[in-house]
Amino acid sequence: MQTVLQRSLPGAVVMSAGFVGSGRPVPDASLEISARRGVDLSGFRSRPLTPSEVSTADLIIAMDANQARELVGRFPISAARIVVAGDLDPTFERTRAIRDPWGQTAEIFESSFNRLDRCAATLVDILGSPKQ
Repeated sequence: MQTVLQRSLPGAVVMSAGFVGSGRPVPDASLEISARRGVDLSGFRSRPLTPSEVSTADLIIAMDANQARELVGRFPISAARIVVAGDLDPTFERTRAIRDPWGQTAEIFESSFNRLDRCAATLVDILGSPKQ
């Protein structure tokens, strides 16, 4: 999702952070799938979300409703500034949650990446093309 947003919205600052761990490298399956999509994640490392980032973000995209609730509970942020990624998916899925592929098969990574890309494309459509 981050890559699609960065490519489509070049003026936007797009960051990735989470709740778990710091300094974890991208799993091999993710590296392979990303490379096929033209993205090199070999230098990417996980990092925790900080209060400063939350307070300055215009929009935070959570992977599921539990993460959205945790954001509101942990940080001084309005729920109106949080979107659950799956809510942007134009293809109906059984759940609005995006499955966390960590520790899963390459097929699960591929499925999660595909879904995140669809969600990102919808967000780009909603926000519109950047002004030239």
